[in-house]
Amino acid sequence: MIVIAKGAITRPDALGPYLDDEMRVLGELKAEGVVKSAYRRSAEPGFYFVLEGPSIDAVRERIDTTLPFVIENLATLEYDEIYEI
Repeated sequence: MIVIAKGAITRPDALGPYLDDEMRVLGELKAEGVVKSAYRRSAEPGFYFVLEGPSIDAVRERIDTTLPFVIENLATLEYDEIYEI
């Protein structure tokens, strides 16, 4: 299952202490194949992820319990299942 996640940074001023851990965990998720691609939004603080997993719920659970920005309530994500046409 492919999932697109739109991330919004809720507290940009508080990211500093968590930035190194966020990048480390993101790298681990990429190596595992959960995160296929990650992009920063250019117009405002935020990001997009292209994710893959057995279900949208499994992907959501993995991301929401692993990424420091999400765990610390510095970012929120909206998830959408997608399929190739």
